[in-house]
Amino acid sequence: MKRLFSILTIISLFLILSACGGGDTPKSVMNDYFNVMEGYLNGMEKADSADDIVGVIETFSNKMKTLAPRMKSMMEKHPELKGMKGGKLPEEYKELNDRMQKIMPRMMGVFGKMMKYGNDPKVKEAQKNLQEAMSSFE
Repeated sequence: MKRLFSILTIISLFLILSACGGGDTPKSVMNDYFNVMEGYLNGMEKADSADDIVGVIETFSNKMKTLAPRMKSMMEKHPELKGMKGGKLPEEYKELNDRMQKIMPRMMGVFGKMMKYGNDPKVKEAQKNLQEAMSSFE
């Protein structure tokens, strides 16, 4: 669970650190990522059974697999931004940073729900698949 939270945090920071313009912009990738995250959080917040949790995790995994190539492409195109000091975004990206700040606390609530259903075999399998999908970002 902590590993998954760490991976999601790293992805969020990666997207912020890679912010700049051109083509499939980091801004567009970040917005797409935030949309996926918000869908995941909304689904998890509404879930009230292990089967609901599995469905949300599977949907999230599939969407992240689709987004992964775009995220990797951003880093290849803009490797100089990977180590941006302090993760500071230019002022024109302030709304994206604000959006991330609103998402992060919701993630903590979702992890509490995951603890409730985390021992269910179907949830464990879905989590395993999600971790495999997320490992492509490391």
